[in-house]
Amino acid sequence: MLLLFRKKKDWLKWTLLLVIVALGLTTVLLFVNTPSGLVSGIGGQEVAKVAGRTITAAEYGRHYRRVLDTYRQLYNLDRQDPAIVRQLGIEQAALNQLISMYALANQAEELGLSVPPEELVDEISRLFQQNGQFIGKQRYEQLLRGNNLSAKDFEASMRRDLINEKLRRIVTDGITATEDEIRQDFVSTNQEISVRYVVFDPEMIVPEEPTDELLQEYYDEHQEAFRRPEERKIKYISVRTTPDNVEVTEEQIKEERDKLPDEDQVRARHILISTAEGEEAAREKAETILEQLRRGADFEELAKANSDDPGTAEFGGDLGFFGRGRMVPEFENAAFGLEPGEISDLVKTPFGYHIIQTVEKASTDDASKNALAEFNARLAQSDAASEELANQVMAEATAGATLDEVAEKHSLQVVESTYFDPTGTVPGLALRGDAVRTLGTLAEGDLSGPHAATGRWVVAQVTEILSAQIPELADIRGDVAEAYTKAEGERLLEESAFGFFEEAEAAESFTELAGEKSYQVTSTDFFKKGANIDDNLRFSPDIHEQAFALDVDGISTPVSVAGKYIVFQVAEKSAVDEERFEREKPDMTERLTLQKRTEFFTSYVENLVDELRRNQDIVINEQLISDLTS
Repeated sequence: MLLLFRKKKDWLKWTLLLVIVALGLTTVLLFVNTPSGLVSGIGGQEVAKVAGRTITAAEYGRHYRRVLDTYRQLYNLDRQDPAIVRQLGIEQAALNQLISMYALANQAEELGLSVPPEELVDEISRLFQQNGQFIGKQRYEQLLRGNNLSAKDFEASMRRDLINEKLRRIVTDGITATEDEIRQDFVSTNQEISVRYVVFDPEMIVPEEPTDELLQEYYDEHQEAFRRPEERKIKYISVRTTPDNVEVTEEQIKEERDKLPDEDQVRARHILISTAEGEEAAREKAETILEQLRRGADFEELAKANSDDPGTAEFGGDLGFFGRGRMVPEFENAAFGLEPGEISDLVKTPFGYHIIQTVEKASTDDASKNALAEFNARLAQSDAASEELANQVMAEATAGATLDEVAEKHSLQVVESTYFDPTGTVPGLALRGDAVRTLGTLAEGDLSGPHAATGRWVVAQVTEILSAQIPELADIRGDVAEAYTKAEGERLLEESAFGFFEEAEAAESFTELAGEKSYQVTSTDFFKKGANIDDNLRFSPDIHEQAFALDVDGISTPVSVAGKYIVFQVAEKSAVDEERFEREKPDMTERLTLQKRTEFFTSYVENLVDELRRNQDIVINEQLISDLTS
């Protein structure tokens, strides 16, 4: 970090402020709830000990918030369920970083490295400058206090940075990029190649119908693959009061208006098609649905039937109102760019393919804000009314009435679920994970609720429990036959691809051999490393790795791409521009040297930490970390 400051002095003022803010005791999180444990007044307790050095709860809390804020900015996290945020492993990432810092400090001490007071003062004076002069002790301490950081803590961090920088130089200064590495990097970045290839598609292979003996053998070897987890059924009453059916007062509308930010908002609905089962299949399904919508199909009905977003599907994909910064950029840009009633083309996000329909827009003018405030007020009142009725339903059912009797009394409906895995979701019911897990702990006949679902409250009763089991072959013969056929097809496909590869290596002509076997050969245009190969192969790291390592006419081993195998031959390689190489060589040398040093030092730190762990010199208070981040 300090080296960066020295090299980039023009950035000093702003970079310094960012560093101070990043190290501050509190970080403002716009979209993520900060775990309450981090402000519970237990800052002096020991989170971990590394080679005798204590990491306190206060220090861990500061660093955890810094890492959490980084994740928020990287992934645009909205106010997520804490359980979802926990799945990112942020608390462990923060702890690992602190452990690495302390392991380095221990190693530096063992090597006798230190930072004299005058060196620390000198460095701080260089950092905190205005018009070429140190800003003064009073202004320096004022800046730190303004960011909730004491001079003592900041200077301890600076001293650690300086020592670590000295250690880094000792460990890595002798590492430089070689001539061969520089040339290879230039070639891989700038050279273009073309290939010719043969595709081995699963459709080329049709395995024979398996005999009873083969199925029995396959079933015996793969029984665990057919194990069915415990499954349950519930019946439930879903309580939802429609916003249009509740009364709201002017005071409630004013209260909601006061909460509204001064920004445009949009109300949209969407249909999400997840890519979890494959990119190509998801896109095809999404395009089919979009075509139906273009022909006049009802958006809400298609969302209920097809959307993979369990939180909105049952409501026709309705997301309610949201402002900018609440959705991932691709989704947000599409929603705000549509006119009310207009339907988007396919929108790709990390979650899959979306089809978006903007329902209405609310701007910052008084009429729009009043309409939005009334909508939010009705939404809040409908949720409160739903919860009140759900509590009444639960009380009556607990007192002895059946769910059917309670539902009839309140003109509600009892719904029976299909079987579901209590570690997953209830089909058709957007319950939170903790609610589903609760249902997984109940005995048959037990009641549970009310549980909050999207836009409703649910009272449920467990009606049937199927224990985990491996079914008999006779009961799942079709599933076993399908699994066998798929596995056998994959085996035969791989065998064909490798057989062709072996023959191609010995053949005089790749193209003639493919023709003899009636395989189609496709030739690509020139492409660079890291770029799309063509419309069929797109970008494949495995193909790139082999293609740029092979000589012209070299044959690749079979590469698996989207369930198919590809065998290719390098057709051409462009010549290396030697003049350009010489011009860019100094910058490349600096970049690659820094990269090698960084990679080496990262490995060095990991080895230090591993050694401390082996010697049991790292002790972690897991319970305190859990308390702090829960």
